[in-house]
Amino acid sequence: MVAGEASGDTLGADLIISLKKRYPDAEFVGIGGPKMIAQGFQTWYPMESLSVMGFFEVLKHLPELLKIRRQLIARLLALKPDVFIGIDAPDFNFKVERSLKHQGIKAIHYVGPSVWAWREKRLNKVRESVDGVLVLFPFEPEYYHRYQIPVKFVGHTIANQFPEKPNTDQAKQQLGIAADTQLTAILPGSRMSEINRMADVYIQAAQQLSTIYPQMQFVIPCVHQKAKERVEQAIAEYAKGLKVILLDGQSRLALEACDQAIVTSGTATLECALMKKPLVLAIAVHPISYWIMKRLATTQWIGLPNILAGQELVKELVQENATAQKIALNLAKLVSDTKLRERQITAFTEQYQQLKQNASELAADAIQEWTSS
Repeated sequence: MVAGEASGDTLGADLIISLKKRYPDAEFVGIGGPKMIAQGFQTWYPMESLSVMGFFEVLKHLPELLKIRRQLIARLLALKPDVFIGIDAPDFNFKVERSLKHQGIKAIHYVGPSVWAWREKRLNKVRESVDGVLVLFPFEPEYYHRYQIPVKFVGHTIANQFPEKPNTDQAKQQLGIAADTQLTAILPGSRMSEINRMADVYIQAAQQLSTIYPQMQFVIPCVHQKAKERVEQAIAEYAKGLKVILLDGQSRLALEACDQAIVTSGTATLECALMKKPLVLAIAVHPISYWIMKRLATTQWIGLPNILAGQELVKELVQENATAQKIALNLAKLVSDTKLRERQITAFTEQYQQLKQNASELAADAIQEWTSS
């Protein structure tokens, strides 16, 4: 098994537990993190060596990454395991999987690449590399069926981390906010490029909302100190006196406490939906990045709640439409329009039930089936 980051380590650890039920004497080796190691996994390299983000960072570490991959492939070919499971990290794992599959070793990939968002043709290469793919979303299998790739929808383990009924009052109490206070969460993103681009716009939108709803308060989880400082700068410039709480991380607490949210595109939109909180999605990226994304995109929506729903359930304000005024107006609609709110919450509840599967058990079932055939 090879996991390249914390989310993969969690998936890997759960999968090891499920596989051990079926194969009590199984041994697990490769690259993994502390959660996998706690389940008896033997890691040959530190997982952190694969956790490299961004084009230039990958370029800088490329010689080391290629060396690790070469050594790993050679070691696995000598070992001849019954099965190799690559967990996410597609750029690293698909090459390993292809090398092993061509030598008769079963290769399975857990967490399908986002072919539903762009570059569906990648599945031609995926077919050559794997004996099966485990996917997280119910709309994904049809893409793999088109390319005759064995596939199994197993659900998204993130759904298990969210309560069936969020306790909004208790979460507000934790923040020192009265239960009847209208609270809006703003999730500005996890990358500094996103935060730099959107912070001023979000704070200006919050300022406009506070004139429409004078009692409204805001909560903003900040991924690190640099992000917090950037948001503070925007507040100082555009919204002195804004009733806002800045949190160090704690995005789940912010989502559970809020009544509605403004979210930059990404996993946060799915987390907001799983917490059953109405939201508006807003995003602006570099014009060149947007041009590339538009050319490669295979879906008309950006947000996962909309992709899951197959319709614009959540308002998406993209590029020139991601203005403070449009964000404020659309969020104000969510506050005042009960039918709109209920439509989102009902759909989010269905999505929560859809994604909350016993993922590791379903994954282990599929692995057992694919490896015995």
